[in-house]
Amino acid sequence: MQGTINVNGFKIGGAATYVIAEIGSNYNQSWELALESIDAAVESGADAVKFQSLNVDKLYRDPSKSIVELHKKIDLKESWHYTLDEYCKKKGVTFFSAPTYFDAIDLLEDIDVPLYKLASAQIGTFPQLVRKVASLGKPTIISTGIVSYAELEGVVNIFEAENNPDYIILHCNSMYPTPYEEVNLGRIELYQKMFNKIVGFSDHSDGVYTAIAAVAKGAKVIEKHFAIDKTLPVPDSPFSLDPDEFKNMVEGIRITEKAIGSLPRTRLESSESEFKQSILYRLFAKKDIKRGESLSVDDVDFLRYPEGIDCRDFGVFEGASLSENVAVGSLLLPSMFSLI
Repeated sequence: MQGTINVNGFKIGGAATYVIAEIGSNYNQSWELALESIDAAVESGADAVKFQSLNVDKLYRDPSKSIVELHKKIDLKESWHYTLDEYCKKKGVTFFSAPTYFDAIDLLEDIDVPLYKLASAQIGTFPQLVRKVASLGKPTIISTGIVSYAELEGVVNIFEAENNPDYIILHCNSMYPTPYEEVNLGRIELYQKMFNKIVGFSDHSDGVYTAIAAVAKGAKVIEKHFAIDKTLPVPDSPFSLDPDEFKNMVEGIRITEKAIGSLPRTRLESSESEFKQSILYRLFAKKDIKRGESLSVDDVDFLRYPEGIDCRDFGVFEGASLSENVAVGSLLLPSMFSLI
């Protein structure tokens, strides 16, 4: 698989998972709530916060009334890109956004974002925008929610043609929320095999479970919707995580990272070895055994004890003659045998 990709000092693709809090439109057009959301995401353990660069006037020609009403809730003011980025820098978290129109790319380049996200809505429908982002040579996260394998391969070809190898493929389901049986986490491993690239997961299912499971499957990036208030009147809030849930997810991810190692079993861990030593079975005389008699399995009891002959070595002593009389209940020792 491709080596790590450095984003503001974080090596994506290394041992630690890059966790993105997708604030998106979950600030309800409130500047104060946007800043509170960033604060809460940082407190909850996010490595980056992501917004969506939406602007109805630059996305549609003659939008319907319903589209206009929707975008009143989700559009990101262009001037806010600069101030949100400044605030994130103060808080020590990476700010980035998903551009959906050409001018948004120019805005993001003005603030020199270290990372781009291409949402599946653009991946599957807007190759010109994909090419413009690819040509910048910056790390880019590619989401695959409404993209076929052939379409994804086409996007990969664009990045390769633009000599930009630093793209990350996110397995994604564009169902909100996604039923667990439709998540198909096996695609993470499939994309790794298909493209030999860093692969992550953009999770739209309920709760924290599938995101944590995705890390066990090899996901190196987790993106999850984040909202301070899940009752906000915006489209994404109902299937987002609140700060406590997000924190629990991050804790689960960090635990999973520790647990998924694959060191070869060439030795026992010291604690395992100590435990094993404490439960070894030793040989005890089950009856009186006279000098010169040959030891048989009927002559011994196998009991746990800190010293003596290990039962796994019984074959060495079976049939051997005793060099002394041994009383019932005695611990058998190698010195009691005449071994040839």
